[in-house]
Amino acid sequence: MWENSQIPIGYPVVKVDLPGHGKSSDPDLLRDSIEEMAKSVIEVMNELGLTTYHLVGHSMGGYVGLEMKRLDDRLSKLMLLNSNFWSDSAQKVKDRIRVAEIVQTNKSHFIYEVIPNLFVNPEKFDADVKGLIAEALEMSPDSIAKASIAMSRRTDHTDFVRENSKDFTIVQGEEDPIVSLAQMRDLLKGSDANYIELEEVGHMAHFEAREQLNNLISDFIK
Repeated sequence: MWENSQIPIGYPVVKVDLPGHGKSSDPDLLRDSIEEMAKSVIEVMNELGLTTYHLVGHSMGGYVGLEMKRLDDRLSKLMLLNSNFWSDSAQKVKDRIRVAEIVQTNKSHFIYEVIPNLFVNPEKFDADVKGLIAEALEMSPDSIAKASIAMSRRTDHTDFVRENSKDFTIVQGEEDPIVSLAQMRDLLKGSDANYIELEEVGHMAHFEAREQLNNLISDFIK
């Protein structure tokens, strides 16, 4: 997910595989709660002996980052990338539960259908889409199911973000099919959060707007 982002030279970087993802796919690592995922990542920060850090969280990673920000005073600044801070609607909760059921019997179909639709123009990023599909196919059905359930149960952090808005950078794709642009604009009215909208970008800004995002991450870190 992060191989396309060039973090500015001179800054140490930790790229974390969330529970169920990448090399953290052992069944014993699976979590069905965003808070528990956050605690798992905080354990990594403890192991590394970090005293302070910034975090960039994409999509579900942003949800995990919000819980980490709440739980860990060492987390200074948080970038929510193609992510949000509110809880799911009742319909969205039903949709996520349905996903958890579908992947148990038809994981491949789900992955091939969903990933291209995260891009405004998937044909333009054909190699990236194929790479993401190949990685997703390596995930177990239980990993995807538990992640979907965890997202459906996540806490609404709207008040938390507004109360600590200066600690947040929020990067939104103007054509994101997952995160509502109208809802984001409405909930950030009067907020001091650093809010950026990217044109012709869907849910995958680190692929669809590589150079622009790299510059934003550079500014965020500095």
